[in-house]
Amino acid sequence: METLQKVFERHSLEGDVGHADKGSLHSYIPVYEDLLAPYRKSGTILEIGLALGYSLRMWDEYFGKDAHIYGADISVVFDTTEFKEPRIKVLEADATQPEFLDKLGNATFDVIIDDGSHMSADQIATFNLLRDRMNPGGVYIVEDILDYDSVTSAFRGMHTNCETIDLRNVKGRFDDALIILRF
Repeated sequence: METLQKVFERHSLEGDVGHADKGSLHSYIPVYEDLLAPYRKSGTILEIGLALGYSLRMWDEYFGKDAHIYGADISVVFDTTEFKEPRIKVLEADATQPEFLDKLGNATFDVIIDDGSHMSADQIATFNLLRDRMNPGGVYIVEDILDYDSVTSAFRGMHTNCETIDLRNVKGRFDDALIILRF
């Protein structure tokens, strides 16, 4: 199986780096390589915030054929017909609202990646909405932390197993940070 870096490089060439930014504008790919490896063959993954769908294509290739991948965005602006396999579901919904749970059905997740609005209030609301959908041993990841100090403190107060990964010095980006919540 190829590394996530190789898969990312193939997909990041397809589009604007702002819409395939996990390893271009941000420094997440090496972290994700280690963090997501346990779920690669058969995990259930949800990514919130799809932009033009490049990361969803990357996850489709990276995770094994027994993995189930959900992607959600408040406004899906790309052609979803390429995702024909039943293991991939694209949802148009606001992940901060209780109605989002109806769209997920009974699904629970090994990995949730919040790459949505990047606004701390939305990140907190989404976590509070989805935390009960996490499987034991799963990881909930919040990307692109705009207000690092206050948001990380808030998440630490909401969940006992919270880690922050501050990558702001790698590429000089103020929002290049992750919050990792382990279940």
